[in-house]
Formats: sequence, structure tokens, C-alpha cells
Amino acid sequence: MTHNAKRRKYISDLVARRGYASVTDLAEDLGVTTATIRTDLQHLEDKGFLIRSHGGAITAKSTVRDLKEDVKKKVNAVPKKLIGKEAAKFIGENDSIIIASGSTMVAFAEDIVPRGSLNVVTPSIRIASQFIDQPNVTILQLGGIIYGNSLSTRGSYAEAGLETLHCSKVFFGVEGFDVKSGLTCATLEEANLTRKMMKSATQSIVLADSTKFCRRGFGKICNLEDIDVLITDSGLPEEARKAIESIGITVIIA
Repeated sequence: MTHNAKRRKYISDLVARRGYASVTDLAEDLGVTTATIRTDLQHLEDKGFLIRSHGGAITAKSTVRDLKEDVKKKVNAVPKKLIGKEAAKFIGENDSIIIASGSTMVAFAEDIVPRGSLNVVTPSIRIASQFIDQPNVTILQLGGIIYGNSLSTRGSYAEAGLETLHCSKVFFGVEGFDVKSGLTCATLEEANLTRKMMKSATQSIVLADSTKFCRRGFGKICNLEDIDVLITDSGLPEEARKAIESIGITVIIA
């Protein structure tokens, strides 16, 4: 096996095992330049072993796993930041919102500047902690079992916390979306909680970078037509955008 073949096998195995690998980390691990790694990633993408993303690569498997948030936040970090900025424009004066867990939600929360008072309901410990020092923000942390991968709560206790409240909007991310299979995430518990959050809000706003298009998670959240707004990036195919808009969903390209 040649040096190139050995290096590319290492990369494809690592991405398949972890779900993501960055260009800089791979270059350091393998002792080569980032240009070499990018060439390797292009070769492996052409062969169908992985999908290139901003600054690295993700697994090519259409079915996704419940990855740790520290891993997720490195995947497509720039589009997630742009998506978060667009989502922050939906925050109204003296608003009450629900923010789900996830790396895109954390990027979104970082860009929120409250106008007047703001009530934030969230299962995410990281998101709750971002607002802890803001006197005009009231945080309702949903209770229950804490899941280490997302540092958030799920399950019946978290769902029960939503029964006596109503918010103007819920913001959530997905692991996969398309017109046929709808919106999906990695676990059934997360899907159940997201559906409960949607019932507790007037408007459902999905934040998802374009690499999530045509991917599927294990747990189905809802059909695509059950949401109101999709905020994504310019990587979404034009044909897909038109198909999504044709069922009455507002699509915003960050």
C-alpha cells in the first residue's frame, strides 16, 4: 500500500469512527500540509467515503449518530454562525422563546441581543449558562436526565416542564431534512422532546446547515410541512429550496 493510500485509509477510518475530522488536526496527526489533506479529502469524497465540510470532513453515511456537541460545533462552524445571526433577527421585544439543544443553537444563542425582557426556555445547560448574567433574561431550565453528548435534558421530566407554558417561537436544529422523510434527529428522546416544544410555541423555526439535506436521523420529529421557517446556507440546492417553499415554508438563506 502506498503512502497516499495508507494516509487516506487512516483519514476515512477516523471520519467513519468519529463522525468528523478537521483539516488542521489531520495535518498535525499525519505530519503533512493542510493542502495535502484537502487533496486527500477531495479524493475520498469523490470515492464516496466522506463529505467535505468547512474546515474538515464528515461521515458520508446518510444515517447519523448522536455525536458529542464538542465534535458537532467544529462541523460547518461558519455556516452555523451565519444561520444563528439570521435566526436572532426573529427575536421580538419582550419575547418568550424556546431554544433546543445543539451546536447550531449555541451559535444562535451567542447572537441574541434581548430587546426589553426575554424569557428563554431550554433543555440545554450550555445555552442557559450563556444568559445567566443578563438581568433582563429569565431562564427556565427544563429538568430531567442530563445527556452528556449534548449537555442537555431529555425525557418525561423535561417534557412535563413544557405543559404549562406557551412561547411565541421555538428554535431547533435537526440532523436531517428533506421533503420525503421530513425532519429527523439522532435519538427518539430528542425527537419526542422537540415535538413537545413545537406544541408549546406558535411558530416553529428550524436552523440547519445545508449538509443536513437528504440525511436521516433515527428519530423522526415531524413532516417538513409542520414547520414555518427554515434557515439554512447557500449550499442548499436551488431545486430543493423551491420544493420546500412550494409546501408553504419560508426558506431563509444565511
